[in-house]
Amino acid sequence: MLKKTKRDSAYEMDNQAGFDDEEQQPEVIYHEHSHRKLVFFGTISAMVLAIGLSMILGSYTSEGSAEEVVVNRISKSTIAGETPFSDETNAGITARDFEVTVGDSGGDAKMLIWDFNSEDNDEVQILVNGQPVKEKLILANNPAVISIPVPSTVTVKGLKDNGGGISYAVKFPNDKVTYYNVVSVNAGNTYTAKPL
Repeated sequence: MLKKTKRDSAYEMDNQAGFDDEEQQPEVIYHEHSHRKLVFFGTISAMVLAIGLSMILGSYTSEGSAEEVVVNRISKSTIAGETPFSDETNAGITARDFEVTVGDSGGDAKMLIWDFNSEDNDEVQILVNGQPVKEKLILANNPAVISIPVPSTVTVKGLKDNGGGISYAVKFPNDKVTYYNVVSVNAGNTYTAKPL
C-alpha cells in the first residue's frame, strides 16, 4: 500500500510541476489559443493576395501602351503581334529610320514585321542591301518572319495603303526591342542592322 502511495505521490508531483509551469507563464493575450488560427489564416491569405497582385500589376508595363508608342517609338516589353491601337490610326507617329544592334557577331538574324493597328491589308516591300527579299508582303497582326544578314540595311517600302496609313512594327528577337513605324506609298524606312 505504501508503494502505491509513493507512486501516486510521484504522479501528483509531476502533475503539480506541470501546473506550476503553466502558472508561471501568464496568458499575454486573453484567449490566445483561439486567435492563433485567425492570425495564421489571415497571414496566409495576405501572402497569397500580395503574390497575386504582384503578378498582375508587375506584368503590366505602360511601355507597350499606345501613349508610350507615340512618345518613344520603341518598346522592350511588346510581344510580337501585339496591337496597342484598336482602330486604324497613326496616332501622330512619323516615319523614322533606326539603327539596330542584332546579335553578338555577324551571321543571320530574324526580323518580325506586323501591322500594329487594326488589320487592313496594307502592302510593303522588304529590301535587304537594296535587293528585294519580299516583293509584296501584306501586313497582318500575325508577324511575318524574314531572315536577314548581319550587318545589313533593311528597307521597308510602302506599296499599298488601304486607308489610315501604312503602320507596322518591326522586332528583332535577338535585340528584344520592338520598333513602331509608319511609311507612305513609294517611300521607305531603313533599319541598319549591326552586330555588337
